[in-house]
Amino acid sequence: MASGLDGGLDGGGGAGGGGLPSPPIPDSPFAAHVARLDRLTLAYLGSVEVTYVSSTPGGTFPVAGIFDDNYVLSSTGDSLAGVETVGPAVFILLADLPIDPELDDPTLTIRGVTYRVTARPPAGMGSVLLILRKVT
Repeated sequence: MASGLDGGLDGGGGAGGGGLPSPPIPDSPFAAHVARLDRLTLAYLGSVEVTYVSSTPGGTFPVAGIFDDNYVLSSTGDSLAGVETVGPAVFILLADLPIDPELDDPTLTIRGVTYRVTARPPAGMGSVLLILRKVT
């Protein structure tokens, strides 16, 4: 596992890691280029501040993300093939997260609204797409 572009990943044992492993980041020249392009895209499109609250004690972290309140999630290749749902989602770089979201049950606050993660479809090298549901 490589460290994040900002050197922030520490294998889960660092501050705020709570004993959970850090997200796996692909380690290749191509993955490094994808990570740089993702970071530039976040800056160009105007990311929003996301407060990531881990299910582990003391795990609250601000990260940048691209938020879409009307993301269209399509189902393919399963019993729900051809079904689409529309709802909130956020794209986040794994290097910005202290904990692998696959092993965590976080809440996220975006623009003053709190969400729970309902799905984590593949988003590509070094990134994660979190499908959200508003907490009532």
